[in-house]
Amino acid sequence: MQTQAPRGQYRVLGLDPFDTLTWPSGPLCRDCKTLDEARDLADRNGELYLWVCVYDDAGEVLYETGCYQEHLQKMKELDQEPARRAKTERFS
Repeated sequence: MQTQAPRGQYRVLGLDPFDTLTWPSGPLCRDCKTLDEARDLADRNGELYLWVCVYDDAGEVLYETGCYQEHLQKMKELDQEPARRAKTERFS
């Protein structure tokens, strides 16, 4: 997928490595005329995709959002859960 937007525009790409390839609509890929429009589109779709990035016409990332932060936090919590149980079991 090409990250570089058409000249003078901004490209919004939304990806979820687990689901978007099987969705009928596929990953999010739209070009916007202004950065504000692109950021608004990215924010509106942030909960639907793991990563949503806004790129300029040079292919540089200008803005990132998505639900990946929530997933990372959930994974950290799950990683700590067995350790907590093991500690309480030892002291019981």
